[in-house]
Amino acid sequence: MISSAKQRITWVDMAKALGIIAVVVGHSINSERSGHLFDVTYDALYWWHMPLFFIIGGFFLKPLAHDWKAVRHFLSRRCKPLIVSYFLMGSILILVSHFIRHQGWSYTGFYFFRLLYGGQTLNNYLSIFWFITVYVLTLIVVIILISWVPSVLLQWVISLSLFAIGTIHQQPSFLGHPYFPWDAQVVSITTTYMLAGYYGFRLLTSISHKYMILLAIAAFYLLLIRDQFNGIINFNLYLKSDNLNHTGLALIAPLVLSLGVLLLSQKICEIKFLQWLLLWGRHTMPVMFLHRALFDMPGLLNLPDYWLIKCLFGLLVPILAILIWKRFKHLLTWHHSPKQYANI
Repeated sequence: MISSAKQRITWVDMAKALGIIAVVVGHSINSERSGHLFDVTYDALYWWHMPLFFIIGGFFLKPLAHDWKAVRHFLSRRCKPLIVSYFLMGSILILVSHFIRHQGWSYTGFYFFRLLYGGQTLNNYLSIFWFITVYVLTLIVVIILISWVPSVLLQWVISLSLFAIGTIHQQPSFLGHPYFPWDAQVVSITTTYMLAGYYGFRLLTSISHKYMILLAIAAFYLLLIRDQFNGIINFNLYLKSDNLNHTGLALIAPLVLSLGVLLLSQKICEIKFLQWLLLWGRHTMPVMFLHRALFDMPGLLNLPDYWLIKCLFGLLVPILAILIWKRFKHLLTWHHSPKQYANI
């Protein structure tokens, strides 16, 4: 059972690694979207990479006991660290952006108010921060569903109803403002993804004929990409901007493609020389927070402003920083630990 638990965590980390790599690649090619191939690649990545993280977020949820102690424990353990990271890293990056991009203090000061409001008001270094607030709000909604709605059928009815409302009423205004605080309206869509992760996790290890399923999902993905490239379909799924134009595909494609990523991750974990990918899966948050700021580094170092170079900086620098920090902590601990001497 211990071995099984370790394997389960490993393939989940591998799936997160594939997801975060896709996020960085998608953001790095955004400036290249004038080319049709890049434009289709960008769309194809967005069909699954952000939904994948909401699906994984449902894996380890458990219904809460019906008392305030359990609620407080959930909020302090699952939600508070994310909110603290959101404001801490957001504040640091606002100041970094001020000096790197030579922004005025009026712009920087107002950005702190934008950080409070969140969602679509955030851009540049903080453009990915919408994910944190939507993720926290989705956790809360799904916990309410699985803890206080006893009927599984009713949970799905509520979730899918929210999904329908979210896809019908896209980009609603909030008290006359064009953007919702914390991108809260996106929760109506992401709730279904996370609930699918909650109920689907227990099925993932018991699926048989995984290679055949992977082949079918790959064929489905390639057909979607082909039709998108040829203009047969025009399928957009941009969660931050609450912009999707095909309700059926927005429901089915992320779930099917994420299933493919999860099954592929289980297979990749069996390949020893690909274990290094787990570094990204175990440190998704630093990469998520920092990669947009690191896209400025090639320009600062007089390197070509090419998407692949930006992508490498966004992926490698956070991991290198983490490895150096861990090495430093290890040396510091070793230096201050009591020495053991052999008796002669």
